[in-house]
Amino acid sequence: MQKVDKHISDLLYEHDCVIVPDFGGFVANYASAKIHPAQHTFTPPSKKIVFNKNLNNNDGLLANHIVKSENSNYPEALKYINHFVENANTQLRKGAKVKIDEVGTLYLDVERNIQFEPSSTNYLLAAFGLSQFQSPAIKRDNIGKRIEKEFKDRGAIPSEKKKLNIKKYVALAIAAPLIFGLIWIPLKTDLLKNINYSSLNPFAHKEIRLPEVKDVPKTTTLPMVKKDTVVKSTINTADLVKTEQPTSVESVKADTTAVIKENKTNLDYKFHIVVGCFQIENNAINFVTTLQQQNITASIIGKNNKGLFVVSCGDFATNKEAVKELESLRKLQPNAWLYKN
Repeated sequence: MQKVDKHISDLLYEHDCVIVPDFGGFVANYASAKIHPAQHTFTPPSKKIVFNKNLNNNDGLLANHIVKSENSNYPEALKYINHFVENANTQLRKGAKVKIDEVGTLYLDVERNIQFEPSSTNYLLAAFGLSQFQSPAIKRDNIGKRIEKEFKDRGAIPSEKKKLNIKKYVALAIAAPLIFGLIWIPLKTDLLKNINYSSLNPFAHKEIRLPEVKDVPKTTTLPMVKKDTVVKSTINTADLVKTEQPTSVESVKADTTAVIKENKTNLDYKFHIVVGCFQIENNAINFVTTLQQQNITASIIGKNNKGLFVVSCGDFATNKEAVKELESLRKLQPNAWLYKN
C-alpha cells in the first residue's frame, strides 16, 4: 500500500482542501505570479499550501481516494490513516520533523505549536510546466554618458559641405528680391486687370455671350406693402412705348380677348397696382392675357427705370382708392404691390 503522503499530494492537484482525520487539514490558496525586484526572479502563479490543525473532522475524501487507488475497503483505509496519524504525533512529541513527500514538513516550535513549511511543488494545473527563473538586470547608461557617446560617434563636417551650404544661402538671398518683385509689381499695377483667365492666353480678350434665359415675373424680390403704405418708384413716362399686340403668340389662344396696352400719360393717375415686371415684352403680354382670362383688368403701362415692362391691374388718382383695390386684388394675386409715380 502506498504511503498516505502520496495520496495527500495527488488530491491537492484537484482539491483545495485535504483533511487527515484527527490530525489536520492541508489547504491550497491561489498565489499570483511575482517578480522579485532585487533578485530579478520571476515566479509563476501557484497554489500555496498551508496547514490548519483545526480541520480534523473526517470528510471521507482521503479515505475514499485510498479505497479507489488501493482496491481496498473503507474500514481498512481508516485503519491505515489512523496508523499514519499515530506515527506522526509520536515523532512530533519527540521533537522530530515529519516530512510529507511533495507537500511539506511539519514540526513543533518552542511553544509546542505545530508549524508547517511547504515544499516547492506547484499544485496549480493551469501553471503546469512553469518554473521559477532569474533574468539579469538590464544595464543602461545615464543621460550624460549617452549624449557624450552620441557626440563622439559623430564625425567632423567636411569643408566641402560647408562651402556648398554657404553657396546655397547666397543663391537664396539673391533670388528672394526677384521673387518678391515678380509678385508685388503685378499686384500694384493694372497688368493683371484685363487678363482673361478662362482662356490660357493672358493677352486675348474674348467676348462671352450668355444664353437667353426665359423671363419670369420679378415679384418675389419686391417688398410687400402694408395698408396705407405707398412704394415710390420712378417710371420714365417718356420711355413708355405703345406696342400693338403680336398677331401670333403661342401661349395665347385664338379667341382670347385682346391685350390692353396703355400709355399712361395722364398725370392724375399717380398710384398703380403692379403685379409683375418683365424684361421680354411677349412675356408681359402673355401675363396680361392670363389675368384677363381670370376676369382681372390688366394692362402694360410702360417701362420702369431698369427697362422692364410693367404690368398693372389698376391706376388711381388717390392713395385711398389704390389701397382699397389692392386689398381685394391680393386675394387673387398675393404678390401685388403699390407704387407712386
